[in-house]
Amino acid sequence: MNDDSIFREVDEAVRSDQFKALWDKYGVWVLLAAFALVAGVAGINGWTYWQERQAADAGGRFAAALQLEEEGKSSEMSEALRAMAEEGPWGYRILARFRLAAAAAKSGDKAGAVKAYDVLAEEISGQDLLQGYAVVQAANLRLDEANYEEISKRLNDLANGESPWRHSARELLGLSAYRNSNRQEAEDQFGRLLADQTAPINLRRRAEMMLALLVKADAPINGQ
Repeated sequence: MNDDSIFREVDEAVRSDQFKALWDKYGVWVLLAAFALVAGVAGINGWTYWQERQAADAGGRFAAALQLEEEGKSSEMSEALRAMAEEGPWGYRILARFRLAAAAAKSGDKAGAVKAYDVLAEEISGQDLLQGYAVVQAANLRLDEANYEEISKRLNDLANGESPWRHSARELLGLSAYRNSNRQEAEDQFGRLLADQTAPINLRRRAEMMLALLVKADAPINGQ
């Protein structure tokens, strides 16, 4: 046996002894770490599967609730939606509450609907699309009764920001100003909306009609 072979055998023996010593010291922990990794992956997969099943079930329940309304069973629909608003996944809880607020408005309970939208707007702060929708709906329901100060307090942040609801907010501000005989503010809001090329075409057309109405109202009668 040459020297190289002896050295290799000695080296392998040393490594084997070192490995055995390490295994004796840390082997249990290695097994536990491996088990934890496998269990963690399985847990994540199980949680994902459970969430998907919950969402699918909630979607079916939500559709079934809306079907009840189409069948003229409004009270049964409201009961189903209230249960979902308390027990469903977060997204469907919010959808159910929005639908309950709309149902309240449809039934004539404007005060209840406004309160529901106001609570939603406060609770989902940071969810710009949903929060803005709640704010606009509440302001729209208050439009016929509130003064301009209240409507502007509700809508100024939306109208002056980059919210996707800013155009609707400006239209409601213009309508509120017109209703409260604040013609200058109405002209400003409708003019701002008409000049905004990013505004939906239907809103710009309505703004143009309102501006024409304001001009006609200010025109002297019979040239006087």
